[in-house]
Formats: sequence, C-alpha cells, structure tokens
Amino acid sequence: MDDFSISPDNDGQKKVLIADDEPKNIKLLEAMLAGHGYRLLTAENGQKALDKAFSENPDLILLDILMPELNGFEVTRMLKKDSRTKNIPIILVTALDGPESRNTGLEAGAEDFLNKPVNAVELKARVKSMLRLKQYRDQLLIRSQSEDMLAEAFGVTASPRLQQREDVPLVLLVEDNQIDADIIRHFLKEEPLRLEVAKTGREAFSLLNSQKVDLVLLDILLPDISGFEIFQSLKENEKSKDIPVMIITSLSSFESKITGLELGSDDFLIKPIVKRELLARMRILLEKKAQLDRLRSHYESALKTATIDWLTGLYNHGYFKKFLELEIKRSLRHPYPISLIILDVDDFKEHNDRLGHSAGDSILHRVGQAVRSNIREIDLAARYGGDEFAVVLPYSDSDGTLSVAQRIQQAVQRLEISWPAGQGPNTLSVSMGIAVYPEDATTAEDIVKKADQMLYRAKKNGKNQFCIYGRSPRVHP
Repeated sequence: MDDFSISPDNDGQKKVLIADDEPKNIKLLEAMLAGHGYRLLTAENGQKALDKAFSENPDLILLDILMPELNGFEVTRMLKKDSRTKNIPIILVTALDGPESRNTGLEAGAEDFLNKPVNAVELKARVKSMLRLKQYRDQLLIRSQSEDMLAEAFGVTASPRLQQREDVPLVLLVEDNQIDADIIRHFLKEEPLRLEVAKTGREAFSLLNSQKVDLVLLDILLPDISGFEIFQSLKENEKSKDIPVMIITSLSSFESKITGLELGSDDFLIKPIVKRELLARMRILLEKKAQLDRLRSHYESALKTATIDWLTGLYNHGYFKKFLELEIKRSLRHPYPISLIILDVDDFKEHNDRLGHSAGDSILHRVGQAVRSNIREIDLAARYGGDEFAVVLPYSDSDGTLSVAQRIQQAVQRLEISWPAGQGPNTLSVSMGIAVYPEDATTAEDIVKKADQMLYRAKKNGKNQFCIYGRSPRVHP
C-alpha cells in the first residue's frame, strides 16, 4: 500500500534528476541509486538543471550548490516560484559544510540537505522520504481537482475537508534533559503549533494514546526506554505508524544516525540544534502529515449525501460514472493509464436467500470495506449495483492493477463470516474483471464494457478469480 507511484510515466518509474558540474559526482550518485527502480536524469550545470526540470517534470531533484551559470540556491528559488515545479522536492547535495549554507538552502525552498561525501544509506533514506512527500502532494492535487470537477458536475459545494486544516498541529517532544527541552520550547514559541513534552518513554506513550499527535521529536537517550525502541513501537502500531518522527540526540556518531534512518525515521538531527534547520525540517514533516490526513479524510458535506451509497459507505453508481468520465478526459491532456476493476460477490444470491437480507447487507458492507482498505487514496471504490463493485485506479497500468486485485481477493477471503451451522461456506470469494484505458478501451463506456466482459468470463470459468482483458484468467488460491 505504501510504495505506489503516480508518476506521469506509463512504466511507473519515479524520475530523479541529479545536477552536478562534476561528472564523477553524478556517476557516484547514480551508482548509489541504481537498482531501486528510479529513472535517473542528469544535468551538468544549473541552467541545464532548470531546463530539464521544466521539460521532464521529475519527482525529485538532487542539486549541487556550486555550479556554473546558476548555483543551486538560485535554481531552487526559481523552481519554487514556478507553479509547474514548486511541488518537486529538492535535496541540496554539496561539499559546503556549515549552518549558513544549510540554512540558506532550506530558506530558498529546498526540502532537504546532504553533505558530501554522501553516505549511501542516508541518501537512499532521504530520497525515499522526499519521494513520499512528492507522492502526497501529487495525490492531494489530483484528489482536489477531481473533487472540484465532480462538485461542479453535481451542483454542490466541495467538501470543506479539502481546505487547509484550521487546528494547529500537535508536536510531542520526548526529551529528559530539561535544558534541551527548554531550548527547543524557546525555538518553537512563535510557531503555529502546540507543544507537549514527555520526559520518559512511558509519558510519551500516554500522550500518544490520549491525543492526536502530528509530529514526534524523539531523543534517543531516555531513562526508561531507548528512543529506538519507542520508534519501533510507534511504527508497529496501526494508529501511530504514520506519525512522522525526527530523532534528536547528542549521540554524534554517524553509526547512530544511520541506525535511525535504517529503521525508517523521517529525519535525524544532532545536538546542538540550529533553530532555522529545526524549523525547516519540521515544516516538511508537518506538511507530509497534514497532506496524508487530508488524503485519508472522508467527505461529509453535501457532496457525501449526493454521492455515497448508504449501505456500503462507498461512492454510488452515479458518482462512479462521472468520476471515470472526468478521469479519462483529464488523461487526454496529461496522458496516463486508468484501470477499472468490476467485481461481484460469488454466490451472493444464494447467501442472501438462505441467510436473509440482513445478513446479505452485512456481507456487502464488509466486502465494500475490504475493497476500500486495499486501494490507494487517489483510487475510487463504488457500489456499481446489487452485489457488484467498481474500482477506478488512475495512474495504474495492468501489472499494478493485478496486484490490487490480488490484495482485494485475499482481503475478502480473510473476512470472518458467522454462518449458521451447515448453511454456508467458511469464506467468501469475489470474481473480478479488469480493463485498462487506453490500452483496451477508448471511452468510459468502452472500458466498463470490457471490464464487465472479463467479470463474466471469470464467473464462467469457475469464480474466485480475476481476468484482465487480453490475458489468461488469474486464479487466487
């Protein structure tokens, strides 16, 4: 669920632009990132980096500072002022060492900063984090555009949930040293946020369980539990796994820093903390959290009343049709694949007749929730009609959609159904038909027709399987 891409490339590769006037530095960074599925672009000076950013629209830019024609600071400022490129994260990679260069870069708009010589583990961790930020920015833009168009089509006002959050974020500082805690508190006193301080791991968990935390600033050396243990516990908990964590510690060894990054921490700072760097890094992490929250929020305004199926909680048939039509229209301007899955519950009529309509409604509701929990935030799940469901997957080709279909099939089979003795099977199953635009169809009506044909084929071939247009049936055991 976490590593999907919405890159404009049909092959789904995320594009990383490396800009440096030293060819050996470019080759080194290329070697570090090789084998991770990225499409690597290069530029040997600032002007070419600027040109390539506009022409290629990369997902991330690794930018040297000291370059001919335009330096990295200038390139960053120009990219961040342009609406076409302002959402592309920039990591400044430079031999310049010292807080002034770092702060100048962050204030110019760069999201992150790495010093040469670059450590491969740290580079990969920073790249992964920034690509996730770009992913959230893109998803939110797509969702907002779709919501605006659909709201206009249905003649209602878009949900206020798409507006920026009005409440201030809550930051939890886990720090047992009173002097260090007071310094950070002083740094943050003018910022639009709420700060809670915990001196022990036990206090931190108590606050995390009782309040909605948006960011954790975590010291490693604590009196009861190490920061690394707290971090691992946070990431293993479903309720807290998406809270960004910045590890802050006096441990100056690089091995400790790398340990934090390998565990998956979002950022790492060594004491003494520089105020401007702390604020810049916190800004990025809070942005990521706010965007993820907005992507996961449900629409509860007038739009929900007009478009939500009351039984399943998914979108209704009318909303599905309008969404699919608008996505296909948009893809004509910015070419990208759109996949459609149509599925229904195997033997649903028999279950409904044998167990009653109340049990049948419960089955539809639970299957609908299983579908929704196994797709991306930008995808749309709808009740197509009766016991049929539809899923629209923008920026998803046939291979990616097959993975989604398999997840849905597994999730449905894991549902625990309490059948009366001898009145039903131990598990449910679904059959699915899949088609892809523009590979298989040219219109919204056409892709629905092709997916429906594949659903019929899956049912005819024995059910509990998914068929994609032009391919052999795929049966999930």
